[in-house]
Amino acid sequence: MTGVIDDELRNALAELEDYLDGVDPERAAELTLPFAARWVLPELGFDLPRLEDEAGTFVEATPLSDRILTGYKGHLTYWIEQRMALDGDAATQIHRAEAKLAERAERVEAEGFPRVAAGLRAAAGDPLWTALAERIAESVLQ
Repeated sequence: MTGVIDDELRNALAELEDYLDGVDPERAAELTLPFAARWVLPELGFDLPRLEDEAGTFVEATPLSDRILTGYKGHLTYWIEQRMALDGDAATQIHRAEAKLAERAERVEAEGFPRVAAGLRAAAGDPLWTALAERIAESVLQ
C-alpha cells in the first residue's frame, strides 16, 4: 500500500492527534478532511496536470476584480468538481477515495493515532469530493 508513514508524516500525525484531543467527532472530521484529501488525491487516477492547467486557465481568464472576492475559491472549487466528474464516473471515484481513506485509517490507527483514524473514516461523500477539488484549486491560487 502506498501512503507509507515516514518520520515526517508520523510527526504531522502526532501533532494532528494532539490537536484533535477533546474535539467532537464531527468537528474532528472537518479538521481532518483537508489532510485526508491531499493524502489520497494523487492516487485516484485523475489527470492532475490537466486539471491544474485548466484551473489555471480559468483563473487567468477571470478578471482580477472577481478573483479577489472571498467566494472566488469556492467558485473555482465548484468548477473543478465539475471537471473532475468528466474524468469518469464520479460515484466510482469517490468510492475509490473512501476505500483508500479506510485503508489509511487502519494503518494510522495501528500506528497509534486513533483520533486521526476516526477523522479519516468520517471523511466521506460530498465533503470529500469538494475537498479533493479544493486541493487542486489551492494549487493554482497560490
